[in-house]
Amino acid sequence: MLIAPMQKSVAGGPSEQVIFSGVGFAGNGDWEGPVGFWIWCQAEGTGPYGQHRVCAGAMYVYSQAITVYVDGQVTEEADETYTMDVFSRKPGVLSATLHNVTDDLENGPNNTVEFTVTTAEGTSSGESNTAVVKVTGPGD
Repeated sequence: MLIAPMQKSVAGGPSEQVIFSGVGFAGNGDWEGPVGFWIWCQAEGTGPYGQHRVCAGAMYVYSQAITVYVDGQVTEEADETYTMDVFSRKPGVLSATLHNVTDDLENGPNNTVEFTVTTAEGTSSGESNTAVVKVTGPGD
């Protein structure tokens, strides 16, 4: 009979999480087209994600047939809005900055997120005014 040693686990503390989800149109710049995003970030807290303000998710640029996993970081601004800086793991495919425009968040797809996206075709910016923006945890 084998006896496995007991492993000690450490519970993480509470964390603040931020989610941006939506579809908008990029029309200010080098290209035009729909842009979709679903990105989760841990804005603060304990553990490896909170300490480094890690983000993970997916984005697409429909007109360029780009659908990619993205990761990056989030920053809580002085006005209690959030800025996400994300990029694809394959260099040069996609990088983006997304920002919710107000800290007065509405439930459901009723928030505005501005974004700037850079691909091999250049850089374009736009917004989604039907985005879901969710902030949960100690700092919300």
